[in-house]
Amino acid sequence: MKTVVRIICFLTLTTVIRANSYADSLFLEANHFYSNQYYSEAADLYDQLINQGYGHINLYYNLGNAYYQQGHLGNAIWAYEKGLELNPRDSDLKFNLTVANARIVDRVRVPEPFFLLKWYGVLKQSFSPSQWLMAISSVLLGSAALSTVAKLWENRLSKILMTVSSAGLMLVILFSAVFADIYFDISDTEAGVVIAHEGRVHAAPSKSSNLLFVIHEGTKAEISSRQYPWIEIELIDGKKGWLDSNLLRPL
Repeated sequence: MKTVVRIICFLTLTTVIRANSYADSLFLEANHFYSNQYYSEAADLYDQLINQGYGHINLYYNLGNAYYQQGHLGNAIWAYEKGLELNPRDSDLKFNLTVANARIVDRVRVPEPFFLLKWYGVLKQSFSPSQWLMAISSVLLGSAALSTVAKLWENRLSKILMTVSSAGLMLVILFSAVFADIYFDISDTEAGVVIAHEGRVHAAPSKSSNLLFVIHEGTKAEISSRQYPWIEIELIDGKKGWLDSNLLRPL
């Protein structure tokens, strides 16, 4: 478990100096608490920043570590998952999430997918949605620039440039298809992490209904529907049922 506190500065725009100065001071105060092993106080301040609309990889990383040090596995996994949404390639977040996931009681071993599907899954998770958009825009801009230069130069080099430009357009189509798949995954699926030590999952949104199974802290589940204060969840192994919404933190 990597627990180094990451330092960041929220100050980005001169027009919001006062608000971001407050965020900076709050973040540094939280880091001070963490460094002195006051993990509960640190987590409260990190969460306060998140609730005010601030989101950063290092903020989620520190929050996850603060929760993990307290033994709050569910909230730690939630924070690491949120950080990886911003940068799926962050090695520290991935390592800490792996360590935390290893402690989940309800771990389900999923059969290995067909190798092509596995490679495609790795490709999808290599970048965040915003990074995929940036990649698409960059390749499209580069292809357009090469095509323009090729039309201005009527020689052998222009043919090479046009070939590279066409290859770039093919990459744009491929990247766009991957981005569309990611977008529909995000828009169609709502998920969360169980933050209570254990939760009782019922057959209907009522405590008097039949108990189906018990779910434990750190387990990730998809949210199928809502009927306040209940949510219907579905696990990766296909189990479904109704859980008190206060026991699950939405991602």
